[in-house]
Amino acid sequence: MKIGIDARFAVHKRRGIGNYVLKLVDNLAGIDNSNEYVLYIDKEDVDKVLPQKSNFKIKKISPSNYLVWEQIILPLYAKKDRLDVLHCTGNTAPLFLDKRIALVISLHDVMYLKDYSQLPKSLSRYQRMGRLYRKAIVPKAVNRLSMALTVSGFSKKDIMRHIPQLDGDRIEVVYEAANESYSQIDKVSALRKIRNKFGIECNYILTLGALDPRKNTELVIKKFIELKNESDINEKLFVVGLPNWKQTGFYNIVRESGFEEDIIFTGFVSEDELVLLYNGASVFLYPSLYEGFGMPLLEAMACGTPVITSNVSSMPEIAGDAALLINPDNGEELKAAVLKLLNDKNLRNDLITRGLKRARQFSWAKMAEDTLAVYDTVYNCTV
Repeated sequence: MKIGIDARFAVHKRRGIGNYVLKLVDNLAGIDNSNEYVLYIDKEDVDKVLPQKSNFKIKKISPSNYLVWEQIILPLYAKKDRLDVLHCTGNTAPLFLDKRIALVISLHDVMYLKDYSQLPKSLSRYQRMGRLYRKAIVPKAVNRLSMALTVSGFSKKDIMRHIPQLDGDRIEVVYEAANESYSQIDKVSALRKIRNKFGIECNYILTLGALDPRKNTELVIKKFIELKNESDINEKLFVVGLPNWKQTGFYNIVRESGFEEDIIFTGFVSEDELVLLYNGASVFLYPSLYEGFGMPLLEAMACGTPVITSNVSSMPEIAGDAALLINPDNGEELKAAVLKLLNDKNLRNDLITRGLKRARQFSWAKMAEDTLAVYDTVYNCTV
């Protein structure tokens, strides 16, 4: 087969989808020496992160405008390169593609098809524009696809609910995994490095912050402030991933609370820094309102950190029996879970053991094997 993969996200500032794409192509390179791959990108792979193998060709195509690149330029190159399979990895795909090419789309979730009453509108203009684009493109693109890949059984059901023309036979669940770098390290060493890097002198609860309302950052901050007022807890709250945090409403809430010294904000951190922060945390708090997969759950578990997360969407499926599950709309449940985990050493140790076991059940190598099997299936249906 000749397989094309939209690899743009792997060479950008990598977060969820970018990490997925990089792990996909890396692991495909490790298991497949016979098929030919074309990795399409919209800017130079300056750091040489993509596979450097004889059966992998990296092709930069311009312009980088998202809509033009995906809807016009990519399908032209796919036809010119005589692809057998095109895999679009970021929730969208070209509407018009040569009919001889089998189309595979990774649909990580369909939150962009939900009403604002279910998932509140993001404060980020970029995220709002992305939502509108996906909402317009995806329901039409799926009429052309051979197979959709998604990341959980929950996401498969959600896709079928919101895109009824896409039947379950054309949706394959392929689980992701935490990167190998997320692992237990010496806690004393981790805390020393965290103290030197971030100035944290005591125990802390870790949460991943975002302007996107579905991450529930405002509830976490408000309920932590209530805990500090109501209970005798020494832990600080560390909110990671908020650039320009002093310009957010979250910072105003903290400043008015009188707990500025107890709530620490930081912008994006490197993977190495996040590994340290997971390892040093007393608790990882992730009460998201909606996740197609919930990668941070596995990252924290792999680092030996006890987890509190939501009892909705994909989180129970991914966490299994290795986390405390709460209603993410119920602040009192959140506070009670935090106190329980901080005060119950046996429960904390049990969740750490269960979490380490749970994280090992997910594998990037298995993800690549399952994806390659899908390529084989759709190719054999077209020849």
